[in-house]
Amino acid sequence: MSVDRSALTTIEGLQAALHIAPFHRWLGLDLVSASPAGIVIAMPWRDDLVSNPAIGAAHGGVLASLIDLGGLYAVLAAGGLAQATADLRVDYHRPALAGRILARSGRSGPAGDDGGDRRAGMGLPVQVPH
Repeated sequence: MSVDRSALTTIEGLQAALHIAPFHRWLGLDLVSASPAGIVIAMPWRDDLVSNPAIGAAHGGVLASLIDLGGLYAVLAAGGLAQATADLRVDYHRPALAGRILARSGRSGPAGDDGGDRRAGMGLPVQVPH
């Protein structure tokens, strides 16, 4: 299934593109906001995402997937076209515990300005000229 590129200019079109992949649907991802400056993707909490039952923390691979998707959809929301992630680094600062998990991606502010959130990862999507 393909997506009409012009549809990627709206939050509805980006949400439809996000739901093309079965993995994204399985995670229950929802695009909360999207603009050329950045996006927010939400994932509902599910107990089957827990990898450390002693503290109830979500699996790091799921969190890395959210970081990866956040980068991709930030590029798309800004009008770019990304094809693949060239590099992905994740620094786990704290466990993700029960509750909705948000992935925020977009243009960074000044060094050290993370809007009160702890940045957990950085990725480099490959942009394709269009």
